Amino acid sequence: MEKTLSEMKYAAEGEALKKSAWPRCDQLASDLAKRGPDALPALQDALSSRTHHVRSACLRSIKSINEDLAKALAEKFLKDRAYEVRETAAVILGVEIPN
Repeated sequence: MEKTLSEMKYAAEGEALKKSAWPRCDQLASDLAKRGPDALPALQDALSSRTHHVRSACLRSIKSINEDLAKALAEKFLKDRAYEVRETAAVILGVEIPN
């Protein structure tokens, strides 16, 4: 199955987000989120970034589109190696920040 032009654009933007640094990643994730649910695959893919700022930005942006999805994804990130990501996940879930 071939990707549409829109899907390819989101994928490219998701790759750029995945490789970005702070504070640019916050802006890229926010820009994607403004486009709504079509951006979710790119944001979810970027959650695999090695950069903790990107993972946090993606979780926040996913929450702005679909809170239930963000909560489901946040469970996994409560055990992230980076405190900032654990904090973001805890805020989304309304729980204490794990050490």
